[in-house]
Formats: sequence, C-alpha cells, structure tokens
Amino acid sequence: MKLDLMHHCQNEGLSSSWRLEGCQLGNINLIVGKNASGKSKILRSINLVAGLLSGDVDLKPARGSREWTLIFDSHSEENKKVYHLKINSGKVVRESFAIGSKIYLDRQESGEGKVWAEKLKLDIDFQTPIDEVAAVKRRDSIQHPFFEEIYKWASFLRYYQFGTDLGRKSIIVMNTKKIDAIKKNIDYKDADQVIGIFKLGEEELGESFIEAIKLDMEKVGYKISDVGTKTPSALLSDEGEEILLDGEPQYLYVQESDLVEKTEQAFMSQGMFRALSLIIQINYSLLAGKSSCILIDDIGEGLDFERSSAMIQVLISKAETGLVQLIMTTNDRFIMNGVPLEYWSVIERKPGIAKLHNIYNSKQVFDEFKFTGLNNFDFFSTQFYVEGFGEQELSNS
Repeated sequence: MKLDLMHHCQNEGLSSSWRLEGCQLGNINLIVGKNASGKSKILRSINLVAGLLSGDVDLKPARGSREWTLIFDSHSEENKKVYHLKINSGKVVRESFAIGSKIYLDRQESGEGKVWAEKLKLDIDFQTPIDEVAAVKRRDSIQHPFFEEIYKWASFLRYYQFGTDLGRKSIIVMNTKKIDAIKKNIDYKDADQVIGIFKLGEEELGESFIEAIKLDMEKVGYKISDVGTKTPSALLSDEGEEILLDGEPQYLYVQESDLVEKTEQAFMSQGMFRALSLIIQINYSLLAGKSSCILIDDIGEGLDFERSSAMIQVLISKAETGLVQLIMTTNDRFIMNGVPLEYWSVIERKPGIAKLHNIYNSKQVFDEFKFTGLNNFDFFSTQFYVEGFGEQELSNS
C-alpha cells in the first residue's frame, strides 16, 4: 500500500493555523524548500499520523487541532483507500475509512459510529473512547480485516533525521549471547537503537545482511571488508579484558579496506556513522520485510558532495524496486542537482500554507524547464516552479 496524497491542516481558524497543499506523492520523492518552509513539518505530520494508526502514539497528550486525509492506491478507483482523521485537544472529532465507493468506518465526535463487519456482511454500531483511534481500537482480522493493511503501513513506516547522531552515542550491554532480550525490547522506529537492529539482522538474516551493508557502504564511498560489534577499547584493560563484568558492552565497528585496525563507532567521522547507521537500518527493514515507507529528513547532511550524491542513488535504487516508498527532504544544492526533477516537490511558502509544486500539479512548468539548459538547483533558486516562462513571455510581448 502506497501513500499517494495527503491533505493536512493544523489549528484551523486560529492565528497559528498551517495547511499543506498539493502533497501528491510518487514512489520516490524529494521535498525541497528554504529553511523554515515546512519540509520537516511535512515529514513529522506523516510520522505522527502513522504513530496514531499503529498505536505507538498516545492521543491524550495532543494539543491543538489536526486533520488528515490520507489517500492510498489511488491508481485504482475500486481499491482506492481514503482515511480521514480529525483530532482536537487529544480527542477524536471525526474519523472515517473507505475503500472505493464503500464506507467501512464512520465515527462521530461522541465515539459512536458504524463499522463494516465482514463475517456478518453488515454495518454494526460501536462506540470507542473519544481519546482513542477507532482504526486501532477496532482491529479485528476476522470482522474488520480492512484495517490490517493500513495498520501494517503505519507500523512499518520509518522516520530518520539524517542530521542527528542516529545512535552514534549509544552502546548496548548484552547479558547473554542470545538476543531474545533485544527482540523483546527493540523499538524499530527508534533510530538510536541501530546496534540492536544490527544484532537482529546479523542473527536473523546472516551473511546476506552483512554483504548488503558492505556493498552499500562501498557505493557511498566507504570501502569496508567487515562490519560488526565489539567491546569499546575504552572499556578494556591493558590486558584486553573487559572492565565491566556484568555484561558485554558492545558498539559498532567497521574494517576499512585500507586500514590495519578496526574503526570503532566513536572514532568514525560523523558523516560515515550516519551513512552506516542509515544503511544498517534500511537494509534490515527491507530484507526482513518490515518496511512500507521511509522518511528521511535533511538527507546527506554531514556528507561531502560525492558521498551525499552516492547516498541518494543508493536510496533511490532501493525505492525503484517497488518494495518501499521513499520521501526525503533537503535544501542542499548538490543533492538537488543529483536528483531528477520528476521526483521533486518544491515548497512555495505562503502565510500559514505550504504549497507543493510537482509533476502531478505543475507538469507544464516542469516540462518547460527542460528547455532552459539550467541545472536543477536553478529551478528552485529562480522560483521557476511558480512562474515558469510566464513573466518572461509577458515582458517580451
């Protein structure tokens, strides 16, 4: 299931209102815009509604009002899925879900509503607590199997902020050589838990997982012959014994092909570790079949031009398989020049509005730019995405 379109509004009617327009998405997406234009806010909005639909986010602490309309699989009118959710001050005001022309869920502010019961072949009355999402509360693979697909999409969505540590400051202490405890306690959505995710991949997926990491790292410009976990050098005595005796403290290392010693996590460059962490987590998600949509904010932050461009190509190649939808943000000119315009959505910022321009709603302007001979960054910097040849033609007439 793929998210094709999202309408979103926050605090409608108030001075703090913010609305997203034109957020139509393909399989590969690069959202570009100036600082404070709403790039990160868009990804956080998608991540938040996914958290509500997976049950990972509690509605009760929510402040203000938010409203989403999510449209999935719009290429087929018969199978098009439309989910609508409006919340205010931690309570659900409106919620509905339809597939094609059939309404499967219709819920009001009181929590009362109707939901389709598949085995009974009829709509049944229900009431859900006003601070809970019915699509989560009413999950039932027998009577309401239509909720499972949207739940899976939300549960498998991954959100990474590339400009953060991505787990570089973390360490894992294993009190047993088995990884049952990791399986029980791991949060796949927490990017800081990269060491635990690596250990799971190593155990569950074996050599194919390790080889995928090494291959992707080489494509990004980091040639490594090995990747694994070890006790940090700082926690070893001069004799090589662990100082901590109540467990096995471990973190990541790589063996760079042109170096004798292993490069430990703490001694990797910031850019190298970010690339390694993201590659580990994405490969695990894909190889373990636990990925639906990948959100990456500020992709390439901390990498040089060549490596950030290579990182983009690695991610695009994975999304081109159709196994995952990729949504990235940037304001970096080098990344913009390395990603085809067909994948772009450019933010035009207006008071209280972030309007996206892309090939779906501005195809003529995107097509016209091909004849300018300019690079992709100029499409953004000259605001061609708004005006096209319009003003130039007017001044010449």
